Amino acid sequence: MARIFDKNMFVMLLSIMVGVVVITFFVADIMKNTALEKQAEEYEVEIEDIQTRNINLLSNILSSIGDLIRSNNYRTEGNYHFDLATIWYSTVLSETNLTEMEYYKSLIYSACDDASFNYNLSKVNYEVAHLKFQSVLSQSTEEFEELITLYVNLTAKGSELAELRIDASKYLRYLTENITIINNTVAFENNMTDIQDLLNSTLNDIEELEMQYAEIEEEIEKEYNIIGFSEIREIEIG
Repeated sequence: MARIFDKNMFVMLLSIMVGVVVITFFVADIMKNTALEKQAEEYEVEIEDIQTRNINLLSNILSSIGDLIRSNNYRTEGNYHFDLATIWYSTVLSETNLTEMEYYKSLIYSACDDASFNYNLSKVNYEVAHLKFQSVLSQSTEEFEELITLYVNLTAKGSELAELRIDASKYLRYLTENITIINNTVAFENNMTDIQDLLNSTLNDIEELEMQYAEIEEEIEKEYNIIGFSEIREIEIG
Protein backbone atom coordinates (compact mmCIF):
# COMPACT_ATOMS: atom_id res chain seq x y z
CA MET A 1 0.00 0.00 0.00
CA ALA A 2 2.86 2.38 0.88
CA ARG A 3 4.56 1.52 -2.42
CA ILE A 4 1.42 2.51 -4.39
CA PHE A 5 1.20 5.77 -2.45
CA ASP A 6 4.83 6.59 -3.17
CA LYS A 7 4.38 5.90 -6.84
CA ASN A 8 1.27 8.03 -7.03
CA MET A 9 3.02 10.82 -5.17
CA PHE A 10 5.95 10.64 -7.58
CA VAL A 11 3.66 10.79 -10.62
CA MET A 12 1.73 13.69 -9.10
CA LEU A 13 4.90 15.61 -8.26
CA LEU A 14 6.32 14.93 -11.70
CA SER A 15 3.08 16.16 -13.30
CA ILE A 16 3.18 19.29 -11.18
CA MET A 17 6.80 19.93 -12.17
CA VAL A 18 6.01 19.45 -15.86
CA GLY A 19 3.03 21.75 -15.49
CA VAL A 20 5.16 24.41 -13.82
CA VAL A 21 7.76 24.16 -16.59
CA VAL A 22 5.08 24.42 -19.27
CA ILE A 23 3.37 27.36 -17.55
CA THR A 24 6.76 29.06 -17.06
CA PHE A 25 7.51 28.59 -20.76
CA PHE A 26 4.16 30.07 -21.81
CA VAL A 27 4.50 32.96 -19.37
CA ALA A 28 8.01 33.68 -20.67
CA ASP A 29 6.77 33.47 -24.26
CA ILE A 30 3.89 35.84 -23.50
CA MET A 31 6.27 38.28 -21.77
CA LYS A 32 8.66 38.09 -24.70
CA ASN A 33 5.87 38.76 -27.21
CA THR A 34 4.57 41.61 -25.04
CA ALA A 35 8.05 43.14 -24.91
CA LEU A 36 8.40 42.81 -28.68
CA GLU A 37 5.00 44.40 -29.24
CA LYS A 38 5.92 47.26 -26.91
CA GLN A 39 9.25 47.71 -28.71
CA ALA A 40 7.44 47.67 -32.05
CA GLU A 41 5.03 50.32 -30.79
CA GLU A 42 7.97 52.45 -29.62
CA TYR A 43 9.61 52.07 -33.04
CA GLU A 44 6.37 53.09 -34.74
CA VAL A 45 6.11 56.17 -32.53
CA GLU A 46 9.77 56.99 -33.22
CA ILE A 47 9.33 56.52 -36.97
CA GLU A 48 6.19 58.66 -36.93
CA ASP A 49 8.05 61.35 -34.97
CA ILE A 50 10.93 61.29 -37.48
CA GLN A 51 8.48 61.51 -40.38
CA THR A 52 6.67 64.42 -38.74
CA ARG A 53 9.94 66.25 -38.12
CA ASN A 54 11.04 65.64 -41.71
CA ILE A 55 7.72 66.95 -43.02
CA ASN A 56 7.98 70.04 -40.79
CA LEU A 57 11.59 70.56 -41.87
CA LEU A 58 10.67 70.31 -45.55
CA SER A 59 7.73 72.67 -45.00
CA ASN A 60 9.99 75.21 -43.28
CA ILE A 61 12.58 74.94 -46.06
CA LEU A 62 9.95 75.51 -48.75
CA SER A 63 8.50 78.47 -46.81
CA SER A 64 11.98 79.99 -46.44
CA ILE A 65 12.73 79.53 -50.14
CA GLY A 66 9.42 81.23 -50.93
CA ASP A 67 10.52 84.29 -48.94
CA LEU A 68 13.88 84.20 -50.69
CA ILE A 69 12.27 84.14 -54.14
CA ARG A 70 10.04 87.09 -53.20
CA SER A 71 13.14 88.96 -52.01
CA ASN A 72 14.85 88.38 -55.34
CA ASN A 73 11.75 89.47 -57.24
CA TYR A 74 11.44 92.70 -55.28
CA ARG A 75 15.15 93.42 -55.70
CA THR A 76 14.94 92.80 -59.44
CA GLU A 77 11.95 95.16 -59.67
CA GLY A 78 13.92 97.73 -57.68
CA ASN A 79 16.86 97.35 -60.05
CA TYR A 80 14.57 98.08 -62.99
CA HIS A 81 13.43 101.36 -61.48
CA PHE A 82 16.93 102.30 -60.37
CA ASP A 83 18.27 101.76 -63.88
CA LEU A 84 15.49 104.01 -65.24
CA ALA A 85 16.54 106.65 -62.73
CA THR A 86 20.16 106.47 -63.92
CA ILE A 87 19.00 106.85 -67.54
CA TRP A 88 16.94 109.93 -66.69
CA TYR A 89 19.86 111.24 -64.61
CA SER A 90 22.17 111.09 -67.62
CA THR A 91 19.53 112.93 -69.62
CA VAL A 92 19.27 115.66 -66.98
CA LEU A 93 23.03 116.19 -66.99
CA SER A 94 22.90 116.95 -70.71
CA GLU A 95 19.75 119.10 -70.57
CA THR A 96 19.95 122.89 -71.11
CA ASN A 97 16.23 123.66 -70.94
CA LEU A 98 15.10 124.18 -67.34
CA THR A 99 11.52 123.08 -68.04
CA GLU A 100 12.68 119.88 -69.69
CA MET A 101 15.16 119.35 -66.87
CA GLU A 102 12.43 119.59 -64.23
CA TYR A 103 10.36 117.07 -66.12
CA TYR A 104 13.19 114.53 -66.21
CA LYS A 105 14.00 115.25 -62.58
CA SER A 106 10.41 114.33 -61.69
CA LEU A 107 10.90 111.02 -63.49
CA ILE A 108 14.05 110.39 -61.45
CA TYR A 109 12.21 111.13 -58.18
CA SER A 110 9.47 108.69 -59.11
CA ALA A 111 11.92 105.99 -60.22
CA CYS A 112 14.07 106.37 -57.09
CA ASP A 113 11.00 106.18 -54.86
CA ASP A 114 9.78 103.05 -56.65
CA ALA A 115 13.24 101.53 -56.40
CA SER A 116 13.49 102.27 -52.66
CA PHE A 117 10.00 100.87 -52.08
CA ASN A 118 10.90 97.56 -53.72
CA TYR A 119 14.32 97.40 -52.08
CA ASN A 120 12.71 97.85 -48.66
CA LEU A 121 10.30 94.98 -49.37
CA SER A 122 13.24 92.93 -50.58
CA LYS A 123 15.23 93.63 -47.41
CA VAL A 124 12.30 92.68 -45.16
CA ASN A 125 11.78 89.39 -46.99
CA TYR A 126 15.50 88.59 -46.92
CA GLU A 127 15.52 89.14 -43.17
CA VAL A 128 12.45 86.93 -42.68
CA ALA A 129 14.00 84.22 -44.87
CA HIS A 130 17.30 84.54 -42.99
CA LEU A 131 15.61 83.95 -39.62
CA LYS A 132 13.66 81.00 -41.01
CA PHE A 133 16.76 79.39 -42.48
CA GLN A 134 18.57 79.85 -39.16
CA SER A 135 15.68 78.07 -37.46
CA VAL A 136 15.78 75.30 -40.05
CA LEU A 137 19.55 74.99 -39.52
CA SER A 138 19.02 74.31 -35.81
CA GLN A 139 16.63 71.45 -36.71
CA SER A 140 18.38 70.01 -39.75
CA THR A 141 20.38 66.82 -39.89
CA GLU A 142 24.06 66.75 -40.80
CA GLU A 143 23.07 65.77 -44.33
CA PHE A 144 21.43 69.16 -45.00
CA GLU A 145 23.54 71.34 -42.70
CA GLU A 146 25.90 72.58 -45.41
CA LEU A 147 23.06 73.41 -47.82
CA ILE A 148 21.03 75.31 -45.20
CA THR A 149 24.18 77.17 -44.15
CA LEU A 150 24.55 78.36 -47.76
CA TYR A 151 20.97 79.64 -47.65
CA VAL A 152 21.67 81.43 -44.36
CA ASN A 153 24.70 83.15 -45.93
CA LEU A 154 22.77 83.93 -49.12
CA THR A 155 19.92 85.69 -47.31
CA ALA A 156 22.39 87.64 -45.18
CA LYS A 157 24.14 88.86 -48.35
CA GLY A 158 20.78 89.64 -49.92
CA SER A 159 19.70 91.79 -46.98
CA GLU A 160 22.98 93.69 -47.08
CA LEU A 161 22.66 94.11 -50.84
CA ALA A 162 19.12 95.50 -50.56
CA GLU A 163 20.33 97.95 -47.91
CA LEU A 164 23.09 99.20 -50.22
CA ARG A 165 20.57 99.57 -53.03
CA ILE A 166 18.36 101.68 -50.77
CA ASP A 167 21.33 103.93 -50.02
CA ALA A 168 22.22 104.25 -53.72
CA SER A 169 18.65 105.29 -54.55
CA LYS A 170 18.75 107.87 -51.78
CA TYR A 171 22.07 109.34 -52.94
CA LEU A 172 20.89 109.55 -56.56
CA ARG A 173 17.78 111.42 -55.43
CA TYR A 174 19.89 113.86 -53.37
CA LEU A 175 22.04 114.61 -56.39
CA THR A 176 19.02 115.12 -58.62
CA GLU A 177 17.39 117.53 -56.16
CA ASN A 178 20.44 119.80 -56.36
CA ILE A 179 20.82 119.88 -60.14
CA THR A 180 19.92 123.13 -61.86
CA ILE A 181 21.02 125.35 -64.74
CA ILE A 182 23.38 128.23 -64.00
CA ASN A 183 24.51 130.45 -66.87
CA ASN A 184 23.15 127.94 -69.40
CA THR A 185 25.24 125.22 -67.79
CA VAL A 186 24.11 122.23 -65.74
CA ALA A 187 25.42 122.62 -62.19
CA PHE A 188 24.69 121.71 -58.58
CA GLU A 189 23.16 124.31 -56.30
CA ASN A 190 25.35 123.00 -53.42
CA ASN A 191 28.63 121.16 -53.17
CA MET A 192 27.61 117.54 -53.77
CA THR A 193 31.10 116.01 -53.99
CA ASP A 194 30.60 113.96 -50.81
CA ILE A 195 27.27 112.58 -52.06
CA GLN A 196 28.78 111.74 -55.45
CA ASP A 197 31.63 109.92 -53.71
CA LEU A 198 29.15 108.04 -51.52
CA LEU A 199 27.11 107.01 -54.57
CA ASN A 200 30.18 105.79 -56.47
CA SER A 201 31.48 103.92 -53.43
CA THR A 202 28.08 102.32 -52.83
CA LEU A 203 27.81 101.22 -56.48
CA ASN A 204 31.23 99.60 -56.21
CA ASP A 205 30.18 97.82 -53.01
CA ILE A 206 26.99 96.65 -54.74
CA GLU A 207 28.94 95.23 -57.66
CA GLU A 208 31.28 93.32 -55.35
CA LEU A 209 28.43 92.03 -53.17
CA GLU A 210 26.41 90.94 -56.19
CA MET A 211 29.36 88.82 -57.28
CA GLN A 212 29.52 87.18 -53.85
CA TYR A 213 25.76 86.60 -53.93
CA ALA A 214 25.97 85.03 -57.38
CA GLU A 215 28.80 82.73 -56.25
CA ILE A 216 26.64 81.33 -53.44
CA GLU A 217 23.73 80.89 -55.87
CA GLU A 218 25.94 79.01 -58.29
CA GLU A 219 27.29 76.78 -55.53
CA ILE A 220 23.74 75.85 -54.50
CA GLU A 221 22.75 75.16 -58.10
CA LYS A 222 25.90 73.24 -59.00
CA GLU A 223 26.47 71.21 -55.84
CA TYR A 224 22.85 70.53 -54.93
CA ASN A 225 21.13 70.57 -58.33
CA ILE A 226 18.66 73.21 -57.15
CA ILE A 227 17.44 75.31 -60.05
CA GLY A 228 15.69 78.64 -59.79
CA PHE A 229 18.12 81.34 -58.82
CA SER A 230 19.67 81.82 -62.23
CA GLU A 231 16.27 82.79 -63.63
CA ILE A 232 16.27 85.93 -61.48
CA ARG A 233 19.41 87.92 -62.08
CA GLU A 234 20.16 91.47 -61.11
CA ILE A 235 20.12 94.14 -63.80
CA GLU A 236 23.63 95.50 -64.21
CA ILE A 237 24.17 99.20 -63.53
CA GLY A 238 25.40 101.00 -66.60
